[in-house]
Amino acid sequence: MASRQDEIKALNAGEALPSHRVVQLRSLGMHSIRFEFVVRLLRSSLKVDTLSIYWEQGTEFMLKPSVESLPRRLVLGRRKHVSGEFADLWLLCYPEDDEIKQLVEREIDRMVAQASEKSAQIADEE
Repeated sequence: MASRQDEIKALNAGEALPSHRVVQLRSLGMHSIRFEFVVRLLRSSLKVDTLSIYWEQGTEFMLKPSVESLPRRLVLGRRKHVSGEFADLWLLCYPEDDEIKQLVEREIDRMVAQASEKSAQIADEE
């Protein structure tokens, strides 16, 4: 059985992994990225309804058996609608690949900043 690092190297090189492993890695990445987004929102002192944070068409694409070139969208819904796009490869390799981890966290930081701006706008309107 290949190590996680070997799998990530193979994915970055464009090599295929067994479909069950692609599904497992994608699921792990999706949950890890969503969790990191929630943690950073909470640290920013924003009120967070975690039920309004979801992957657009998440159940459908989580089960795709191979790597796709389509970006995946993480959404913070309701009044502070914010979304971010994450490459499928990012989902498969996060948080193990340092370069991808930086790209993911930059996108998460951008989303948190945008949520903070929208929250301030909503507070000003009330």
